[in-house]
Amino acid sequence: MAKRYFLHALFLMICLPALAQRPKPAAVSLPPADTVYFDRDWERTETLEEVSYARIARHDAAGKTVGTVRDYFYPSWKKQWEGKMASEAPDKPTGLCCGWHENGQVSFRGTYVNGVQQADYRSWRADGREIKCGSKMVEALPLSNASIHCSNCMHSSRKVFIVDIPDGTVGIVYKLDVRDEGQPPVSWSTALAVAAVAGSGGAAAPALLGTAASALVKQGNNAPPTVSTKCHWYITPDEDAAQQFLDTKGTISKDKTILRAALNTPQETRPITLPPGTRRLFVCVNNDNYTTDATATLSVSALVQACK
Repeated sequence: MAKRYFLHALFLMICLPALAQRPKPAAVSLPPADTVYFDRDWERTETLEEVSYARIARHDAAGKTVGTVRDYFYPSWKKQWEGKMASEAPDKPTGLCCGWHENGQVSFRGTYVNGVQQADYRSWRADGREIKCGSKMVEALPLSNASIHCSNCMHSSRKVFIVDIPDGTVGIVYKLDVRDEGQPPVSWSTALAVAAVAGSGGAAAPALLGTAASALVKQGNNAPPTVSTKCHWYITPDEDAAQQFLDTKGTISKDKTILRAALNTPQETRPITLPPGTRRLFVCVNNDNYTTDATATLSVSALVQACK
């Protein structure tokens, strides 16, 4: 018996130092949570009397959000929004996100991709009734064209198309064609894009815009250009940015105001989801040909939604 106890004691004497030397698991270190406050217009504020919302989020060393972001009504601290952010200021939700009215009813639920609602998005009023939206496609800018002089010519090599956006617009589909002087002329109709949306039922805005763009791609029964025009162009809702484009050699320095920028892309058909409240767009086209004039042709169709 004594021999058995001796062996147990010897075993413990050997094992305990080894256990003591085993490294401890590294502690999980999360960046500290930041709390920021917003007024009723979702502008940041540090004035207590102006606070309507609060946000709790974690940020990495570069200032990018880490993990789930939560917004709250203030001062009740009832949850108002929950999800992840691709970026902030302006906010671009990503992944599955949810929102609530202050009475606790769900206000929306759906998936975002880089700030754009996807087809599963649904929303509800504070009394629990689901919000249903009807959509239609309308012409914001009928087929228009303009001659643009060469970059080495005496006259301007720049053109700004001004597009007035109808009330209730959630997105647009544009078709732009820039081709050298002397190339086969181009023309198309937006009727198929309008008809495609009309026949799509109650699909969500991103799906409807994609349907309209696909229909418009097939339009244009003229011969394609034999040479590719050198050009660059922008789409922006900022009038000052458009004016800068005209006043300079076709540059816009305010990158955050640009919805689309392209270099040497003379033909493109594409949908764009617009920020809420957008009332006007400026399509800024610059001919980069050194000695050859060009013609720019553009149409813009707007997806207008009415919800009830």
